[in-house]
Amino acid sequence: MDNKQFRGGELKTKSKRQGIISMTNDTNKETTEPTKIKFNFDQARKTTQQTLEMEDAAASGQELDEESPTQHKFVRFRGNSWDELLKVHGVKLSTPDGDDIKYVVQIEDPTTFSKVNMMCDNKIKEYVIAPYVSDTGVERIWFVNFKWTGKASKKGTSVRKAIELGQKEWVKINWEGKRGFVTRPPGTGLSKEPDFSNMTNKEIIELVFEDRIINDAKHEAVIGNWG
Repeated sequence: MDNKQFRGGELKTKSKRQGIISMTNDTNKETTEPTKIKFNFDQARKTTQQTLEMEDAAASGQELDEESPTQHKFVRFRGNSWDELLKVHGVKLSTPDGDDIKYVVQIEDPTTFSKVNMMCDNKIKEYVIAPYVSDTGVERIWFVNFKWTGKASKKGTSVRKAIELGQKEWVKINWEGKRGFVTRPPGTGLSKEPDFSNMTNKEIIELVFEDRIINDAKHEAVIGNWG
């Protein structure tokens, strides 16, 4: 897959995990490529209506990807409210090499959804997609589970609080175990404006998740986890 770059107004993105699945027809033995899976924005807006119990670049030379804001000094989130952000089902699965990858799960059929969730060891949870930029101009997406149950519920609440504060001002986000994500403002203040790219949220999401969308039980990541 072609790599794109964001340098001086141009975008750079790398598709790291996209594989080509070939199918051989028993009659003519022709090899074909599967249809590219598109991010379903209409379904993303409906995701929070589904019932599922949850539990416990704009910078030159940077890749646009999913990354925790705890990896940066200070960040600002796009948008003006929590409700503006898309909430989708997601799951974190391991590759044969042991790397953890987060996937968006978009399946409308309840039976298929249940089957995929079973094959993913019931790890599918509800995630928020929160684009942000760091104080050094690095643009990323925070793709994080925000619905935790029981005693861990406040950890999920801490995700929302961190994002809502980060939509209003620069914040440093840290993970503190039982407390979840905690924020603080810059100690000496930070007056600069966030250097967001000209890309829309839709464009950012499509680029980051173009090869990480599960829409049926035949997805190679689902099969790999089940096997």
